[in-house]
Amino acid sequence: MKIALVCSEVIRESGHGRYMLELARRLAPRHDVHVFADLYQAVPGTTFRRVPAPEGVNLIRLVVFWLRATRAIGREPFDVVHTIGGCCARRDVVTAQFVQRAWGAELAALEAADRRARAEGAPPLLVGSPLRRLYHRLYWRIADLFEAPAFAPRPGKRVIAVSARVRDELARWYGVPAAEVAVVHNGVEPAEFAAGVLDPLRAPARAELGLPEGAPALLFIGDFYRKGLGVAIHALGLMKTPGARLVVVGRGEIEAFRAHAARAGVADRVVFVGFQKDVRPYFAAADAFVFPTRYEPFGMVVTEAMAAGLPVVTTRAAGASEVIVAGDSGMVVEDPDDATAFAAALDEVLGDPARRTAMGAAARRAAAAVSWDWVARETERIYEGLMAERHGHE
Repeated sequence: MKIALVCSEVIRESGHGRYMLELARRLAPRHDVHVFADLYQAVPGTTFRRVPAPEGVNLIRLVVFWLRATRAIGREPFDVVHTIGGCCARRDVVTAQFVQRAWGAELAALEAADRRARAEGAPPLLVGSPLRRLYHRLYWRIADLFEAPAFAPRPGKRVIAVSARVRDELARWYGVPAAEVAVVHNGVEPAEFAAGVLDPLRAPARAELGLPEGAPALLFIGDFYRKGLGVAIHALGLMKTPGARLVVVGRGEIEAFRAHAARAGVADRVVFVGFQKDVRPYFAAADAFVFPTRYEPFGMVVTEAMAAGLPVVTTRAAGASEVIVAGDSGMVVEDPDDATAFAAALDEVLGDPARRTAMGAAARRAAAAVSWDWVARETERIYEGLMAERHGHE
């Protein structure tokens, strides 16, 4: 098949870009793969067709990329044009990594929670000035103009959702029948997080982080706001497990969260390390992963933590929670703002070392079932079904 993969950033550092990059790697040996992107980490055997888009303001980048990608693809005879959301006008297969209307509704609820948090002296749930927040609202509304036609049902098109949560959001917000959406979770590369890779990193990573010997370490990775760092810090202060530490990797207003940790009485037990390209040393140093996210269509970091053998405590709001068997390979909390429930779940995970080890092993097995190889096979089957349908109509 001659396949076009279309996404502005087909790079490892971007969630949706990582998805396209891993597909390109696995489809290239068997197909003629053309990647239409602005940024691309080259994959042998693929043809890169650069679609330049301006850096800076995401809204402008979105519109310019759509226009230029649509023109670049034109009427070239591709068997399959596969896009992330509405990033160009032509598409045969569309993957929903995010649902703008669902996020818009969640954003309104988050703004209300943010006002309450600020009034109570807690760290902000949203960052930036009122003008910046206005921009966020404008962005999702403009992005929705591109997304709505991309997901609209029509003959000869396939829609992939990265979680059942996303499938249900497509049905609710765009009227896409759930039966017409294939759920294919985002993948993970188990070999990157295998015990043989991580075990040698554990002692030096813990030493660098200043973690006392025997002190259980929790790990949080991600944006401080939408991913719920404030709840993770609050939960640490409520936990009964003695000496537990929280290692924080990601971007946000560190000083605001340091102050929150001080109010929670855990300032000396929270370690901030900032944004890191390679998170494997932090997985190696940790004993469990905490992720109180408020809106997460999937959350690749969850399955990466599982592949690293860490029990995960997250929320139902994370699409990746669908990969977790609660009580077996991790714990799922219903309310992302319930710090008490998070503290209890984390105490349960850390309280019994033998059970924690068993949960970590179960987590590794669960993550292996959603490898990138599996994602590519499932996606290829969708392409083949589309081609068979076309040939049947000829």
